[in-house]
Amino acid sequence: MSHMLPPLVTEAAALSVAGVPVRRYEMGPALIGVGPEATVVVVAPGDDPGGSGVQDSTQVLLRGGRIAELHSRFDFHDSPPIHVFARLEQGYLPLGTALCRGTSWAAAHFDHAQLELDRPMSRGMLDAVRPVPAPGPVPGVDWVDDVEGDPVRALESFVLGWFPAEDEDEDEEAEAETGSAEEPGDLPEALASFHRLARLRPAIHRFHDPVLRRPERTAGPLGDRLVFAEWNEGSMDWSVPWPPGGGGAADPLVWHTEDPREAPETIVEREPLSRFLLQFTLYGALLASPYKAATFCLPVASLDGLWSVLRPVPLSPFLPTYTADRFFVAPGLLAMISADEDEATACFGALHRATLTPLLTHGLRWSRFDG
Repeated sequence: MSHMLPPLVTEAAALSVAGVPVRRYEMGPALIGVGPEATVVVVAPGDDPGGSGVQDSTQVLLRGGRIAELHSRFDFHDSPPIHVFARLEQGYLPLGTALCRGTSWAAAHFDHAQLELDRPMSRGMLDAVRPVPAPGPVPGVDWVDDVEGDPVRALESFVLGWFPAEDEDEDEEAEAETGSAEEPGDLPEALASFHRLARLRPAIHRFHDPVLRRPERTAGPLGDRLVFAEWNEGSMDWSVPWPPGGGGAADPLVWHTEDPREAPETIVEREPLSRFLLQFTLYGALLASPYKAATFCLPVASLDGLWSVLRPVPLSPFLPTYTADRFFVAPGLLAMISADEDEATACFGALHRATLTPLLTHGLRWSRFDG
C-alpha cells in the first residue's frame, strides 16, 4: 500500500468513531455504524458506476434494501457527522467526513443516499478504493470512413459496436404491439433504417431525449411535417417535410423547430436526415456513457495534445445556435469539443473507466472526471 495513503485502521477502530453503543446495519455491500456521536459508513472497494460505493474523488453512493431507522442519520441539515471509510484487504482506509446531498424523502422508503466528501480524495486514495480495471476490448473507429459516403452504414456500424446486444425487453414488446405512426416503408430510408437498428440495439431508444418510437404528423411554419425527435419535454423538435416529395425525398432536409407549441421558429439543419441521425445518436451515446469527463473553459491551445489521440468525425457542428459541438472519436471514446478562436470546452464519454484515465496526462482542468 502506498505510503501516501492515510494510516489504515481496524474495523473496531473505524466503528468506534460513532461512539458507544454502536448499532450495525448492512445496506447493500456497505456497513453502517450508528452511535451517539456520529454515523460511520464503510464502503467496499470496486468500480461500479451508479452503484453502491465510491464514484469519484468526492461522490460516494449507498444503495441497498430499505432501512427506515437510518433515514434520520442522513438528513440534509441536522444529522450527526458522517465518517466514511473504505474496506481494503489490509485494513480500513479513512476517506474523511461527508455531507448527504440526496436521499429518499420518506423514512419508510430509505434505500439510498448520495454522499459528498468534504475534501476530495487524492489520486492515490481514489485508485486504492476505486481501482481502474483494464478496459478489455473496445469499439473501433473504422466506421468514420463511411460517414461521408454512406452515413446510414456508419451509424449502423457505430451503434452495433458501441452498444451490446440485449435480450428482448418489455419496451420492444410494447413497440411490437403498438407499431409506429408510419409503416417502415412510408418513412425516409434513413429513419426506417434507424428504427430497424433500434430493434437490434434498443439502448438508443433509452437516451434521455431519444428519437421518437412513433413519429408524429403535424404542421409548422414551413409546412406539414413529420416530427421524429423532441427535446426538453417538447421545447424543441426535429422533423422532415411530410408528405415526402421533391429532389431531397430520398434523404430529406431536417427542420429544427424551437418552441413548437407556442411560437414556433424553424431553421433548416445543415445536415440531411441520414447525417443528422448520426449526429443525434453520437450526442445521445456520449451523454448516456457510464463514464464521462468534462473540462472547464480553456484556451484552445490547451487541447493541442488531444489531436494526436482523437479522430474528427466529418460532420458539421451539432446544435450550432447553442454549443456548436464537433464530434471526435478514439477507440472506446467519444468526444465533443466546442471552440472559437480563443477558448474551448471538451466533453468525453467512455464505456470503460480506463479509456478516460490517460486523458489525465494532458493536464486539462476538469469540471468532472470519472476516469
